[in-house]
Amino acid sequence: MRFEWRGGLVWVSFKLAYEGSEHEIGNCILDTGSATTAIDIDLVDFNFQKHATITRLFGIGGGTQEVIAQKVDSVTMDGHEMRNIELEFGNICSDIGINGFLGNDILSLYTVTIDHSRKEIEFKL
Repeated sequence: MRFEWRGGLVWVSFKLAYEGSEHEIGNCILDTGSATTAIDIDLVDFNFQKHATITRLFGIGGGTQEVIAQKVDSVTMDGHEMRNIELEFGNICSDIGINGFLGNDILSLYTVTIDHSRKEIEFKL
């Protein structure tokens, strides 16, 4: 799949199925320094009645934020669908300026190849 290279970061998008609705989540960074994947809570019609866990994100420089971890229907990247994945939802956009980040919880499921010269990233099972 294609990616953008901006500000020294790899920017990607993925499809999210949540509570029966599909969403294209763009403007996310591929973050090998993050243990988890998180998106901005305002990008979906969040179900506050569904079981969730409150966790805390710790950023470089000491920033912290509480997020809500909840299972989603599926995440699809590069044609690969992952079902019943847990993502974190929080106030990502206003605090960090992005829609979300793709972390090692998902990246570790794949062999990831990044071709910077072609601006392509490949996910292999």
